[in-house]
Amino acid sequence: MALLNELAQTYLTACDVEGKARSTIRGYRESLTRLQEVGIRLEFPAEVEAFTVQHVYAFLGALRERGASRAYQHRLHREVKAFFSWCKRFDVVPENVFARVPLVKLEQQIVQPFSTDDVRRLLAAINLHVRAGTRNYALVLFLLDTGVRASECVSVRLDDVDWERGRVRVLHGKGQKQRWVGLGEEARAALTAYLIVRGKAEGPLFLSERSGKGLHSLALNVLLNRLGERAGVTHVHPHRFRHTFATWAIRSQAREIDVQSLLGHSSLTMVQRYARTYSSEQAVLAHEQFSPVAQLEIG
Repeated sequence: MALLNELAQTYLTACDVEGKARSTIRGYRESLTRLQEVGIRLEFPAEVEAFTVQHVYAFLGALRERGASRAYQHRLHREVKAFFSWCKRFDVVPENVFARVPLVKLEQQIVQPFSTDDVRRLLAAINLHVRAGTRNYALVLFLLDTGVRASECVSVRLDDVDWERGRVRVLHGKGQKQRWVGLGEEARAALTAYLIVRGKAEGPLFLSERSGKGLHSLALNVLLNRLGERAGVTHVHPHRFRHTFATWAIRSQAREIDVQSLLGHSSLTMVQRYARTYSSEQAVLAHEQFSPVAQLEIG
């Protein structure tokens, strides 16, 4: 009989050995810890083989009773399901009972991309007469022009930039995949100006002014949030630049397969979500042409 607490630790070790991202492993650890905590309170079996669909629903119900959001329920269910899938792969359990229960449905929220005015205001709020300002200006254009994730941005090193061909090698993408992303002339010019104050020493491309070491994802989020406050632009964070990159690319008639490749997605699902945002915007603009109320010619 395989005990849940022992097998969970083996699974996390396996994830590390297989090269999964640290953030992914942290998420798995949290989800499995939460399963064990709920299991102790509700007297779930200690052995994974003894889990049934009833235990799955009891676990999800306990999360809901404690006020967990639908997104949180969805994530924990998905990550515990991945653990049980691993157990089934090694014949520890006869079936993945978590896979038999449908994931809670999430609202398809429309995330608004930045407008061109938003980006101009962000850039205008940067003081280019100080070292940090030169970096921040280049950073904003880099995020917008490449669409990289926050973790990828802070992991890019100076020698990952191909200045002649206008591209950047992303070595630390989700799932440890590698890809090239484009870097336009304006973004390259901003980076070149940043290198004058940064220097050309090897290492992370974007450095912390305080420590001289590479920026961390948390510092990147704080930096952008403060910039947004100065510029009067809300919800300024790395993922919104990524969303804006995709939406603007689709608006410019980019092929979905190209956007998928540049963003590093394994399928078109996420790209199609960005396309829905664009389609929604276009539908609202088109409404001006066929507004039923306007056709009444009231007054």
